[in-house]
Amino acid sequence: MELQMCCKKYLLLLCVLFPVLLFGQVRISGKVTDEATKEPLAFASIIFNNDPKQGITTDINGNFLYNSSKPVTMLKCSYVGYQDVVMPVGSNTQNITIALQFSANELNEVVITPGENPANRIIRKVIANKDANNPENLSSFSYRCYNKVTFDLKGQKLKDSIEAKNILKDGHIFMMESVTERRYVSPDNSEEVVLATKVSGFRNPSFASLATDMQPFSFYDDNIPFLNVNYLNPVSRGSLNKYRFTLQDTLYADRDTVYVISYKPLPRKNFEGLTGLLYINTNKYAIQNVTATPYEKGKIDLRIQQQYVYTPEGYWFPQQLDYAMELNNYPEPGSGMMVQGKSYIDSVAINTPINKKDFRVESVWIKEGAAQKDSIYWANVRNTPLESSDITTYRVIDSIGQKNNFDGLLTLMEKMVKGRVPVKFLDIDIGKTLVYNKYEGFRLGLGAYTNERLFDKVELGGFFGYGTKDYEWKYGASLNYELSKQHEFTVGLKYQDNIVEVGEHTFKFPEFSYYDFRNVIASRFDRIREESFTTAFRALRYTKWNVSLSHAKVTPKYEYTFTGTNPQTFRYTNTSLGVSMRFAYKEKIVQSFGQRVTTDLPYPVLYVNYTRGLGGFIEGDFNYNKIEAIVQHTFFTKNFGNSTFRAEAGYIDKPLPYGLLFTGEGSYDNDVKVIIKNTFQTMTPYEFLSDRYVNLFTTHNFGGLLFKAGSFQPHVSIHNNIGWGSLENTAFQNPQNFDYKIKDKLYLETGLQLDHLLKMNYLNIGYLGFGAGAFYRYGGYAYDSFNDNLALKLTATFSIK
Repeated sequence: MELQMCCKKYLLLLCVLFPVLLFGQVRISGKVTDEATKEPLAFASIIFNNDPKQGITTDINGNFLYNSSKPVTMLKCSYVGYQDVVMPVGSNTQNITIALQFSANELNEVVITPGENPANRIIRKVIANKDANNPENLSSFSYRCYNKVTFDLKGQKLKDSIEAKNILKDGHIFMMESVTERRYVSPDNSEEVVLATKVSGFRNPSFASLATDMQPFSFYDDNIPFLNVNYLNPVSRGSLNKYRFTLQDTLYADRDTVYVISYKPLPRKNFEGLTGLLYINTNKYAIQNVTATPYEKGKIDLRIQQQYVYTPEGYWFPQQLDYAMELNNYPEPGSGMMVQGKSYIDSVAINTPINKKDFRVESVWIKEGAAQKDSIYWANVRNTPLESSDITTYRVIDSIGQKNNFDGLLTLMEKMVKGRVPVKFLDIDIGKTLVYNKYEGFRLGLGAYTNERLFDKVELGGFFGYGTKDYEWKYGASLNYELSKQHEFTVGLKYQDNIVEVGEHTFKFPEFSYYDFRNVIASRFDRIREESFTTAFRALRYTKWNVSLSHAKVTPKYEYTFTGTNPQTFRYTNTSLGVSMRFAYKEKIVQSFGQRVTTDLPYPVLYVNYTRGLGGFIEGDFNYNKIEAIVQHTFFTKNFGNSTFRAEAGYIDKPLPYGLLFTGEGSYDNDVKVIIKNTFQTMTPYEFLSDRYVNLFTTHNFGGLLFKAGSFQPHVSIHNNIGWGSLENTAFQNPQNFDYKIKDKLYLETGLQLDHLLKMNYLNIGYLGFGAGAFYRYGGYAYDSFNDNLALKLTATFSIK
């Protein structure tokens, strides 16, 4: 009897607890999408049983998961700019799809109420706490990140064409994945290593997608850069005078409240602004979620989404980063391309000991073997399994890539960036093959060097060419050996019978450019027969060095009289030892496309060159010391634009021939009227001669901050250039074929540059902009006539808007 009573008690207890146990297992999952586009809607809010405190938001992919200990009979889903959806919850609670319809009334208008706008009060607190919430203000952190980028075509015509050819049915046109590990030590020491990379169509990709390719790591910097345009962050100081904030919704998460605030630029405020949503958590008034897109659209539309998580250490840290880039009329009008990137951050460690001395020179580098990871590795690191469209993409594009040698095309791109074109075992040097200047005319010839397909560490090659105007051949050969790729340590031998412009800088760190109009207008040259030995290397992390020993027999291609010599053309031998240094503190270097690429220079860059003339050594005619230095920097100021300055100076202590002195700093030419940076726009190329000088070139680009009228948005730049020089050691009489001046008074010029006065659509991805600049010469060397002091020049630029 007692046993029977005990069983009845347990049975009664089970009957009482069963509903609780049953309802405790209620698990509701699904996805919120745009009804028209089928795209997921990140951070949509869902409340259950009409109880605001029983609510969640979707993640960055529009997914949601809700566990309840109470019965759930209905849900309400809302998202700013969309119509609310209310629906019953039946027995089917898994994989629910909620499709929201876009509303014509995208954002609620501000309702004027007594007192301060409540959204402004919240944003004021966010701004006050932004430094504490910025993850890059932590003493250190590390994390792992999985990145996935897909490319898809928009427009039925292109899709039908692809499917008709059976190229990519139900797949992407391109896809890439990567796994990275990042370490960071405050204030700005960062290293990210690519552990694995996989790109459709390529066996050995030399590039990788990263979490910060198209957006910043966090949404706390004053300026948010998108495609080389700096947008004002809505939570930067002073943003309350620039943006309109509207409180759209109030959500609840455990003990905290989440405010959903929309933002967009205030009317008649002239700045580069964003629009989107901020989800502000009252726990530290931090950003929990954010969406952002440029308020003014261009040919390329970009939107970003970020999701943060509150860590056990008590900090808000990025968890998911997402971007979508749309080219609405590329590759042809009526069609487009969509690029979507998703990054998932895990294995976060905060304020753990990290030795920044162990960081490599590169801020981002690819680990050896990163492209050879097997399917088991990828299955373990992916946050979500590949979808059928992803699998199709790899299968089809890999086959096409192998058939069409995509890896060979990648090699071509890597070479083209450096100004070379690979042809089997040789690289054709464009800079030695396509040459034009006013002295030679066109140089018909060829420059070719061996590449890694023949020798891994050795480069052997040369050039030759014939001037169509001076009717002379030029040629040369060189041998270079790479001792250490990590330290950029090379040694080389060179011989050339060539021409060099008089007064050239002797720095050994040229920046490659496919065109340099300053070289085009060059007209005064020396002929040299030179043998040289050079070694270059990187030392002290941010410093590059170049040491050279040169022996050159020089024949000026102009006539003048040098003291104590035959008054005919003066020939001489210059034997010299040169040491060049480039110091770029904290420069950000990325290892990509088979080379090191500088992507950011946060501090001024210093160039110093010292040349010692070795008179009496290997027939050298002159003992002298020659020092040159340059400091240059470009920086952005919030609400003000980009500023650039370049200060340069030179000093020579002994009398030297004309070709070894300083000249060539002007760029005014009647035939080539374009703005050439870091030169005097109103000065002719060889107008002044110096053995010591100081120049300062400054430019401030307001961008479109000063004037906007619809699509007419000229960019305004102000130039101010100052120069001084002297010729203390004159060792030659007046030249017979040309005159020169000494600028021992201040040379001054000011210019106004207007870019984008005219814009032309370029491949439906941006605009070619054409503009003009006017420069005026004044100071100690101004002419009497106003027109003689004025120089009008043209500009050409590219922009996405």
